[in-house]
Amino acid sequence: MKNKTYLYLLALLIGLTGCVTERLPPVSLYTLNPDLDAINASAEKKDKADSILMLGRISTTQSFSGTDMLYSDTQISQNSYAYSRWSSSATVMLISVFEEALEKSGHYKAVVPYSSKAQSDLLLESTLFDFSHHINKSGTSEGVLKVSFRLIDSKTRKVIASRMFVSSVPASSTEAPAAVMALNKATTNVIRELIDWLRTA
Repeated sequence: MKNKTYLYLLALLIGLTGCVTERLPPVSLYTLNPDLDAINASAEKKDKADSILMLGRISTTQSFSGTDMLYSDTQISQNSYAYSRWSSSATVMLISVFEEALEKSGHYKAVVPYSSKAQSDLLLESTLFDFSHHINKSGTSEGVLKVSFRLIDSKTRKVIASRMFVSSVPASSTEAPAAVMALNKATTNVIRELIDWLRTA
């Protein structure tokens, strides 16, 4: 009886050791890198060229406040890729590329972050509603970026204009790398539309 107990414990120990030493796949980190060179600055007269624009924090839900790379395969469920992560949260990555793109547009004297002590003429607030990979029942998928902006007069605190932007770009597969490529293109599209909108706002 003792021998059987010993053999059982030995087998259990070997099994547990195998579980402990089993290597998990490494986590892949991705970053947002839209093609800002594809967004040309306008040659038109820039009536806000002497204005300083401040970018406010991006409001969003808890889902987009972390580094999980999210996907959904139904209208109500949302999951994250097990071994793929963003290098920073969606809000941090987006505010960074928005600032760079708006600065490059030449439409403003300066574009400053919300942490700046500089006095601004205009404030651009935003709310992020979606930044994820949508997988359809048919097996197709797309990267979706949905964000709204509000341009505010810093002195009067009145909203000058507001608009919702949505870009859905087909992904080549349902895997994380394809989602990253699609979301980069979706971000490029939204930035292009944002700059065009701000020129006339």
